[in-house]
Amino acid sequence: MKKLYTIIKFPSFETKNGALTMFQEGKNAGEVPFTIKRTLVTKCTESSEPRGAHTHHQSRQVFMVLSGGCDVELDNGAEKTTVTLSHPEEGLVLEPYVWHVMKNFKKDTVTLALFDSLYDEKDYIRNYEEFKKCLKK
Repeated sequence: MKKLYTIIKFPSFETKNGALTMFQEGKNAGEVPFTIKRTLVTKCTESSEPRGAHTHHQSRQVFMVLSGGCDVELDNGAEKTTVTLSHPEEGLVLEPYVWHVMKNFKKDTVTLALFDSLYDEKDYIRNYEEFKKCLKK
């Protein structure tokens, strides 16, 4: 069964002018564990409907909150959990076949998702029942 998630702690530096958080690919702790081929930035409001509600056949991603916060519900078919993200230095690594739903957005939440592949609609599973069938194969 797929591991539900891993958290990456990205390097973050506080100064009197603000904070700097660095995202780079590499094999060390605090680095994105794949070559970044696509990024998505999303701005949500407190009244935003849940987002996500899908998984991927092959794509890996790192999901983070740049400002604000939200809950991410995760399901690998054997276990479920909810992770709360609210700091840009925390990256949630999602492997293929982990169903994810983002919800409970704080006001003006901005998220960033980094992917190891280019967009391909065929990589998405958007129906939960289909997801469960894929896990049985």
